[in-house]
Amino acid sequence: MDRSVRVLLDVNIFVANIMAYDRGHTGTATQSLVSMVSAQTWGMTRKSQLIISFEMIDTLEAVLRRMHFSEDRIKAYSGSIIDIMRSGPEQLDPYLILGGEERFAMPDIEDAGVLATAFAADADLLVTDNLSDFTTKDSVVINTQRLNTKASGPRILQALRYQVGGGDLVVAHPFDVMQWLRLGYDFKPDALWQILKDSTR
Repeated sequence: MDRSVRVLLDVNIFVANIMAYDRGHTGTATQSLVSMVSAQTWGMTRKSQLIISFEMIDTLEAVLRRMHFSEDRIKAYSGSIIDIMRSGPEQLDPYLILGGEERFAMPDIEDAGVLATAFAADADLLVTDNLSDFTTKDSVVINTQRLNTKASGPRILQALRYQVGGGDLVVAHPFDVMQWLRLGYDFKPDALWQILKDSTR
């Protein structure tokens, strides 16, 4: 049986999810992704295992406090995320990352910690709305699609690939991930990257 797709959702995905809920939105890309990992599904046929670290939980809680969410709601939300990870197909606990960030030449230590978490957990996919924060000299970049939204105007989305040691990770925007799910792409990093390369030829 295939291993579950190990998915690390960046803190901004969880923030966007709770904000979309409060604004009465339904079916946004971030809501769909959080819903899938909550249900331990990935597309039509695969299972998903959420990956997160205690450091990321701390960051999420700090962001929500700055946004003036109540402490009870913050703790309930972060607790539910930990429960999702622990109840996933592989029943993992959030990772406590002690070092590893220094492997990645990134200006933001928190972003380097997110990458370190992804590699410590052998994640297949890191989903973030802040792709530019994860682009370094060690990443391979490919353009994926052109967008024109009210919020951000015209822009080109990209996907990144990191191969560090024996680890292989694709970093992508939630819009791209949802499109790839609709198209039934294979989310093993080597297979996914080959599909992306072939689609740009």
